[in-house]
Amino acid sequence: MQTDKIALIAPNKEFTLRALDLFRDWGEKIHVAMATGKDVISIAQQLSEKGADVLICHVSFAEAVKTTVSIPTVSLRPGVLDILRGVQQARKWLAENKEEQDYANLVIGLRGDAVVDNATLVSDIVGLRTMVLSGLPGAGMNGIAAIVSEVPDISTNESIPEFMTEGIPCFPVTVGREALLQSVQQARELVAAGRANMAKLKQFKAIMEFTGEGIVALDSRSRITYMNHAAEKMLKKSKDQLIGNFAATFFVDINFDDTLRYGQTRIIPLAGGAEQALECRVVPMLVGGQTIGAVLTITEAPFAYKDKCGKDYGQKGYKAVYHFDDFITVNASMRETIEAAKNYASVDSTILINGDTGTGKEIIAQSIHNYSRRARGPFVAVNCAALPESLLESELFGYEYGAFTGARKNGKKGLFEQANQGTIFLDEIGEISLSIQARLLRVIQQREIMRIGGDKIIPVDVGIIAATHRDLPELIEKRLFRRDLYHRLSILKLKLLPLAARQEDIPCLVENINTKLAAKLFKQPLQFSAAAWNMLSRYQWPGNVRELESIIERLLILKKDCVVTGEDLERVLDLDCDRQDGGMRLVPKGTIQEMEYSIIRQVLQETGSHERTAKILGISTTTIWRKVKFFQNEIINYNLKDSK
Repeated sequence: MQTDKIALIAPNKEFTLRALDLFRDWGEKIHVAMATGKDVISIAQQLSEKGADVLICHVSFAEAVKTTVSIPTVSLRPGVLDILRGVQQARKWLAENKEEQDYANLVIGLRGDAVVDNATLVSDIVGLRTMVLSGLPGAGMNGIAAIVSEVPDISTNESIPEFMTEGIPCFPVTVGREALLQSVQQARELVAAGRANMAKLKQFKAIMEFTGEGIVALDSRSRITYMNHAAEKMLKKSKDQLIGNFAATFFVDINFDDTLRYGQTRIIPLAGGAEQALECRVVPMLVGGQTIGAVLTITEAPFAYKDKCGKDYGQKGYKAVYHFDDFITVNASMRETIEAAKNYASVDSTILINGDTGTGKEIIAQSIHNYSRRARGPFVAVNCAALPESLLESELFGYEYGAFTGARKNGKKGLFEQANQGTIFLDEIGEISLSIQARLLRVIQQREIMRIGGDKIIPVDVGIIAATHRDLPELIEKRLFRRDLYHRLSILKLKLLPLAARQEDIPCLVENINTKLAAKLFKQPLQFSAAAWNMLSRYQWPGNVRELESIIERLLILKKDCVVTGEDLERVLDLDCDRQDGGMRLVPKGTIQEMEYSIIRQVLQETGSHERTAKILGISTTTIWRKVKFFQNEIINYNLKDSK
C-alpha cells in the first residue's frame, strides 16, 4: 500500500512542538520541519527532492514556497472559528476586568491578514464594532478597547492577553486544531488527485506511444516538452535531441507565433525524405480560454506528390508558387483579409475571391493552397473566360472515348480529376455559361463529376477556390448567374481592394517590384524623384498592381539612367485626354453619346471599379455595363479600350 508523504513547514519552535504533539495524538505520520523566512525556500526544495507528495506551509511564507516547488502546497492559516474564538476571549476578558460595559461603543482592533479578511463577517456575528489596524504599533489606537492579532502559533485554548506598551490588551489568534486537521485532509485529497492524474497521464502517454501519428507537445514559449516514438521515427530525431529545445530550431518552416499568440490552427507540409511526404497539424492547447502551448500532429501526407502514372504535378505546371508573404500590403483592411484567408485555409469550404483585374486574386488563391493541408497536392488553375463553352466543359470534367469526333482513344481526365487531393482555382467564374454553371453546382455540392460521354460517377477530393471581378449579385438579377451556385461558391468570401483604394501600399510595392525586376533584367534599380513619387501616388492605377509592374518594367528597359522624373512617368503612363486637371475632367468634342462614354471611361480608369464608378456618377452599375457594351459594339471608329 502506498503511503502519503505529507510535510509541514512550521514558522517557529513552539508551532513545531505543538504540531508534532497533535499529529502524534491523531496518529498522523507527517514530517514537520521548522523554517524561517531566509531558509524556507531551500527547506521546501529539500522536502520536494526527498519525495514529499504535498507541503503544508504556514501562511506567512506559503506563497514563496508555491512559486519554488512543483508539488502541491496547502496554505495553513487561522479559520473563521479561530478568529471568533479570539474575539470572544477579548470580550470575556473585558466583561470580567472592565467596570463600565457599554458594548455598543466597544471597538475591537483587528490585525493580521486572516483576521482582516474576515473582519466584516466577525463584526456581524459578535455584534461588536471592529476596526482594521495597521501593522505599526501605536498607530490609530484611540478608542480601541482590545486588540485581536494573528500570531504564528497553534491554539492552546488559553484566554490570557499579552499587554502592549499602550496598555491595551492584545489577544492572539492562532491556528486552531480544526484548521490544522482540515489542512491535513486537504493535503490527502491533493495527494489522491495527483496520483489519479498521474495514472491518467501514464495512460495517455501509453496511448500516444501506440498511435501511428507523431505527437509533439510545446509549452507557451515554444519549447518541446514531449514527443512520442512515432514522431522520433518520422522526424529521424531522438527525444534527447528535441525535448527542452525551442521547436523553431527543428521546424524551421513553421511560424509558431500564429498558434501560440493568435490561436490559429495550421497545416504545414514537412520534408520527410525522398520517399516520404509528411504534413504537420499545429493546434493550440487552450485552458480557460488561454493558450498554454501547442500540439503538433505529424502524419504521412494523404496523397503522394505524383499522380498514378508517376508524373510529377510540378512538371505539369500544377504547382502553387506564391505564399502569403508574397502579397505586399500595409493596408489595414487588406491585412485583415489575409488573416481571414489564413483561417479559411484550415477548412475545405468553398472560397470566393472578388477583386478587380490585377489585384492579386491568384496570389491569394495559391497562398491559401500552400497554407492548407493540401499544399503537397496539385494546384490547378483555369481561366474560365479564356476558353469557349464547349472546350471549357471538356477541360473541366473530362471525356470518355467516342464522346465526340477527335476524342482521344483512352479519353481524358478533366481538371477536377487532375486536381484530386489538391486545389482547383476557377478564375473569372462570372464568365461561364448557365449550362456549365448547372454542372458545376453538382461538383461543388457532391464533390463528384461525370465525364462527357461517361456513365459513372467519379468522386473527387478537391478544395475549390473561385475568383471574379464581376458583381455576381448583379449578374443574378440579370439572370446571367445562378443564385444557388453563388451561395455555394460564397460560403467564405474575400474582397481584394483596388490599388487606388490602398495607395499607402504603393511605396512598398514599388520597392519590391523595382528590386526584383532590376535583378531579372540585370539593371540598376530605379530611383524616383519627388515629382515622380507624387505622380505615382496620384495616379488611379486602373490596371492595379499588374499595371504598376508593367510601368516599372517599361521604365527599367527604356531608361538609360536610373533616375525617374515626372516627365518620364508621363511618357509611360496612360495619360491622354482623360487626365484630370484641377479637379476637372477634359472631354473631347463629339456627340452626346461619345462624350458620355469618355466620362464613364475616365472614371473607370480612375477607380478601377464599376461599382465605385456608378456611385460617383450617380447611376446604377447595370447602366455602366450596358453603356460600355453598347459603345464597344456600336461606335467602332472611336477606337474604345476595354475598361474592365
